[in-house]
Amino acid sequence: MISVLMFYGTFLVCSALAVRTSVVFLFVLYQGVYFFNPATKWWRYSIADLSYSFYIVLTLIIVVILKSEKIKVNNPLKVPQIRWLYVVVILYCLASFYAILPMPHKFAMDAFVTIAVVVSLGYILCDTEKDIDYLVYGYLYGAFYLSFYIFQFGRNQGDRVEGVGMVDAPDSNGVAAALAPAIVLCLYYFWVNTRMHTKLLFAVAGVFVANALVLINSRGAFLGAAAGITIFIYNMYFSSFQRKNQKLTVIFIVVCGLAGSLVLVDKSFLDRMATLKTETKINEDDESGATRMAYWAAAVDMSKDFPLGAGASGFNYYSPVYIPQNINTGRSRNRSVHSTWFETLSEIGYPGIFAFLMMLWASFRTARIAKRKVKEAKNVDVYFKIIAIQSALISFVVAMSFLNRLRAEVLYWLILYTACIYNIYVLKPEKLKLASKKILGNNDK
Repeated sequence: MISVLMFYGTFLVCSALAVRTSVVFLFVLYQGVYFFNPATKWWRYSIADLSYSFYIVLTLIIVVILKSEKIKVNNPLKVPQIRWLYVVVILYCLASFYAILPMPHKFAMDAFVTIAVVVSLGYILCDTEKDIDYLVYGYLYGAFYLSFYIFQFGRNQGDRVEGVGMVDAPDSNGVAAALAPAIVLCLYYFWVNTRMHTKLLFAVAGVFVANALVLINSRGAFLGAAAGITIFIYNMYFSSFQRKNQKLTVIFIVVCGLAGSLVLVDKSFLDRMATLKTETKINEDDESGATRMAYWAAAVDMSKDFPLGAGASGFNYYSPVYIPQNINTGRSRNRSVHSTWFETLSEIGYPGIFAFLMMLWASFRTARIAKRKVKEAKNVDVYFKIIAIQSALISFVVAMSFLNRLRAEVLYWLILYTACIYNIYVLKPEKLKLASKKILGNNDK
């Protein structure tokens, strides 16, 4: 019953905060429902059978219409990564005219258009620095809930956890990819907060997420989480922009992290991660993780015949033609390409992969510009918040390199965070808080 109470409690709390504090909490509610995903949970019969996400998005649209002045102030077209997102979605819509599988493509296109609408609504409603925190809190809350549910559920398919995913990520690898960026964000908020009870909340959330990744045993998500944490820790230690005793804090965090890993990591996880070394060579007689490299090469070959892509699941349809006959693909020759980069290439072709890359590049570029602005304003906390969000996005990018996640909600939430950062700290310089009380070090060079 804890899940049911958390579900209804999320609605009540977010609705109250949307009225009292910020309408951004409606987006936080959407994030929470995404991770709850009652349709896949055992407790679904204890709540009303409604399309909760649909009604939340409808409410967001109504709120934005009523607050139409925000559209002018927070115009999504002013932010390059959102413009490139629109280009990717438009290309996806155009692909419906030649998609080899019209109905699957239509369903995928509808989901993609919805993502673009939701991201736009979130951007329009995000007005302040605190709103950005609320958006990130919404993601971390949802990630914590799902990690807690996985902790209760445990491994149910050998050494994996299955059947607990979200609408767009029903499989375990998709769940792990969605959770991986949360660790670095928990780490940032644990570090930056001074109140012990707040630190404890983020520490607990981070531990549960890490435990969920161990239980799921996703190699791609592990690499993603490791990459994001490494980049964030590196910047904390070597940056010339420092809080007082920041380097000692980094050492403490690393030591605690290594000690914690000794408790969380089990033999199953170690055995699974050990295959990262062994599965680097394609075995023609047996399907393995390395087999996906053959799929990637097949996607490149396919792109020569379909330069504009073949629509959603186009690679799955044509894979028997392009995957060499001597490659063991398991029970079926119709396989997924297992990489967002090649998924994009096979579904919307060269224009699509170009627009997708530009969207990601714009996200990192605008974040870098914002970092420069807040450094000039000597706001150390916000500076590292931007680095944490960049690191979280890197975590997902690494994980999605081994999965089909072109239409992953969490990917576009992370891109939304970079867009909001650019809006608040670059497009609205008058809202850039100098916050001298946050300057805990004077090592800026």
